[in-house]
Amino acid sequence: MEQETLKILAVADPAVEGYLDKELGIIDGYGGNVDFHIVPWADYYPMMMKAFAGEADYDIVMVAGHLWLRDFVENGYLSELALEEEDILPVIAEEMKYKGKTYLSPSFCDGHMIVYRKSLLEQVLGKELGSVITPQEYIETAKAYKAACGERAVAMKADKSEIFTDALPFLRMYGGDAYDPDGSAACGKEDAVKGLKSYAELRSCAVGGTDRFGNGEIAEAIRQKRAAMAVTWSGQMGEVFKEGCLEPEDLGFSTFSTAWNVTWSFGICSSCRKKEAAEEFLSYLRSPEVDQKVGRKSGAPVRRGSYLKGAGDCPWFPVQQKMIELARPLPDLSKAGEKNGVLYEKIFEAFSGKKTAEEAMKEAGHKINSMTER
Repeated sequence: MEQETLKILAVADPAVEGYLDKELGIIDGYGGNVDFHIVPWADYYPMMMKAFAGEADYDIVMVAGHLWLRDFVENGYLSELALEEEDILPVIAEEMKYKGKTYLSPSFCDGHMIVYRKSLLEQVLGKELGSVITPQEYIETAKAYKAACGERAVAMKADKSEIFTDALPFLRMYGGDAYDPDGSAACGKEDAVKGLKSYAELRSCAVGGTDRFGNGEIAEAIRQKRAAMAVTWSGQMGEVFKEGCLEPEDLGFSTFSTAWNVTWSFGICSSCRKKEAAEEFLSYLRSPEVDQKVGRKSGAPVRRGSYLKGAGDCPWFPVQQKMIELARPLPDLSKAGEKNGVLYEKIFEAFSGKKTAEEAMKEAGHKINSMTER
């Protein structure tokens, strides 16, 4: 009897492309029937919510780790699953749980990574960046490069669909944050507003069109040496470093002392009628062999062994492990998608000059806290 097809909703990302890559042979190696529906990041959350509302039929969905987990468990969207932690990085294994129970299976990490051209920054600094730097050091480097070379050196991922998480390390640079530990809005407080002002100041050092840059534009700016430095996701590092990158040996890697990381993961829908097959497939996807193959393509595996074995081909791995260990998550939030959506909107308004940082962040804080009270 032929196995029923597992239907999977996934975000468009290099790791997902890796699962489907014929040369890597991941799906062929599994042998079962699977159907991936891949949706761009900007459209993913609404599509996923349709699935949870019963308007689309999926057995497995990709979930942005701790960012959405509380909501999805409390609303009954996900089934509990088994996870053999083995050499999965401990902080990642812990992120798969809510209140001590496991609901997610890890796929890849998306945390703040700085990529830069060593030859260009050494002209200005006389040295490479440290493996961990502050946002203030990043800003000072961008300004120093512009002053010395007369060029805008930074590529910023400031598209409206990306800007909240791009700005997050800067919201934290003076001790602020987007949220307090209890989940209430902290974005309107003085330290966070000051951080947003510093982020917005970077625009004067940014390459043209940066307010429309997403992952692809950032990767190309660095790959083609059109930018001296940029911040991107760890899950995009393989895309940056792939064949066709100009002078890949010239790339240097760093991260922020205020970095954030989320582990994109798979969850089994509570409505799934093929849970045994779904668990078997997810166990295969997180196996050491698959994690090594797909981790090299995406640039962001989840197992310690993958980092050890891949460091020769993926020179950013040592810095990335530091990032994963020091990154500070956001608190468990109710209505996380809606609340973070406010921050994307208001931070973009401040960045584009439609509102002051104070106006935008105070409005965001009031709106977020009103959601909590309802």
